[in-house]
Parts: sequence; C-alpha cells; structure tokens
Amino acid sequence: MHTQISNRTLQCLLVAASLLFMAHPGLAKNLTAPTLSVTNPASTYGVHIGDVLSRTVIVDSPATYKLAESALPKKGSKHDGIELVDVALQTQSQADHTQYTLQLRYQVFAVSTTPSVMHLPAEKLNFSQPAASAITVDVPAWGFWFSPLVTGGASTAKKNMLPEVKTPLIDSRGDRQRLGLFLTMAVVSLLALLYINADGQWLPFMGGAFARAHRQLKRLAKSSKPKTAAEEKKALVYLHQAFNQHYGANIFARDVDEFVRLRPGFKGMQQEITQFFAASNQSLYDVKSRDSRQVIAQLVQFSKRLRDCERGVA
Repeated sequence: MHTQISNRTLQCLLVAASLLFMAHPGLAKNLTAPTLSVTNPASTYGVHIGDVLSRTVIVDSPATYKLAESALPKKGSKHDGIELVDVALQTQSQADHTQYTLQLRYQVFAVSTTPSVMHLPAEKLNFSQPAASAITVDVPAWGFWFSPLVTGGASTAKKNMLPEVKTPLIDSRGDRQRLGLFLTMAVVSLLALLYINADGQWLPFMGGAFARAHRQLKRLAKSSKPKTAAEEKKALVYLHQAFNQHYGANIFARDVDEFVRLRPGFKGMQQEITQFFAASNQSLYDVKSRDSRQVIAQLVQFSKRLRDCERGVA
C-alpha cells in the first residue's frame, strides 16, 4: 500500500512539473546547459608552416549563464608549435538566451621533415550561473595533416637548390653611341657659341687683328677716363692697326677696293669701311670738336662687325 501511494505521488509530481514547464517554457530553457557548435577549417591536409587556420566556436546558453571572458584562450599562447594569434568574441543577447561567437585564429610554426598529424589545441570555456554551480564547455581538439615544404630535411633542400643565375647584361652600345653623339654635338655647339660671341682668345683663330682691336676698344669704352679727343684718336689707331695687319701695309681710303679684293670676307662691309676712313681723316685732321664718347661707342660696334667678318661668321 505504501509503495502504491509513493508511485502515485511520483506520477502526480511529474504531471505537475510537465504542466509547469508547458505554462512557462522559458523556465525549462533556463535549466538547459549551454550548447556548443564548432566550425573548423575546411581542409584537414596540405597545411604548411606559416599557414593560418581559423575556427569558429558558437555557444548558445540560457540568459542565466554568463561566459567568463577572463578565462578565454589567451592570444599568443603556444601548443606544440601552433600559436594562437588572434581572439575575437561577439555577444548577441536576447530575452531568454545569449549567443557567444568566438573566433580563434592559429598560425602554424611547427617543423617536421615528414608529413605528420598535428592538432589545434582543445579549449575550455567557463560559464557561471548564480543559482547553480559553474559549468565548463569543452572545445575539442582538431587534427590535421602537416605537409613539410621539403621532405628529407636540410640535406634534401640543399641537393635541390638551383645555382644562382647571373643577371643578363643589357646591350648598351646603342645608348653609348647616342650619348657620345649628343655630347659631341653639345661640345661643338658650345665651341661655336664661344667662337662667334667670345671676346677672349680661347680658341685658335680667335686672336685676329680685329678681335684684338675690339677688345681694346671695349676696355677703352668701359674705362673711367673722360672720353676726350685723345681717347677718340687712340680708338681710331686701334682699328687702323688692324686694317694694316690684314692688308700687309699701311692702308688708306684709296686702298679699300684692293683690301676687299684681297679679303673678300669683308666685301659686305665695303661701304662702311669706306665711311670709316673718311670719318677717320676728319677726326684726325679736323679741328672741330665732336662727341668722343659717342664716336668710341660707334667704333666698338663697328669693330665687332669687323671681328665677325674676320672669323667668317658675319
């Protein structure tokens, strides 16, 4: 009789509990332990040194359970040559449960000369519950095949090393020829500019009589001395000396035609040369005063044109 009453009592208690859970489904869920799902890397083979392996751990727990974040796997921890390089936690909370998403990234630094089985380490996640004792969710280890880059160790790698190949030389003969041609043209152009415009005797054939007379006239024009009739006569003498040197004797106004015949390079200036001799006679023998500064400046320009004729660049 006592046994029958006990059995009936137990049945009544079970029915009452069922009705209570049906009326309050959240209460049943609160008493449920956290559930675990793990997503491991897609391939279990062909893993090399330096590869990064990621696994995603999702824990769905009742709202009353709290994950102890201080007990999460530590970034930088190592296990048999496999280092945990990144840990990221995301939490999504709802009224009656919480979903924890844990991203773990491992990098392989293990070394093996032959293919071998290695493991991502097992991890433990601790959950606390105010009305009950703490529980631990175990994340299992995950095995994979490690493939060495070279089998047989350093000796095999050394045997299979290819000899260094020298970098092929680039044929630069064409570039050197073009560079030489450019430098030659640059030097010739510079010498031509010096020959045409330079007053100094820097190159052969630059020290002609009219070039020297032109330099003397420029110095005379730039000097600080007053430009008197004496200075004007000195300027005329410089040019007469240059004409005499080219003619080979003292040249006068009547000799201009013969001078041009002997020196055809000056034919383009025959009229100006004739005018020079006429003006020179007037300046040397006329007692009337003139603007000596202006006369000397004109003689500088005149001597420059004679110098250009002398150099054949007029």
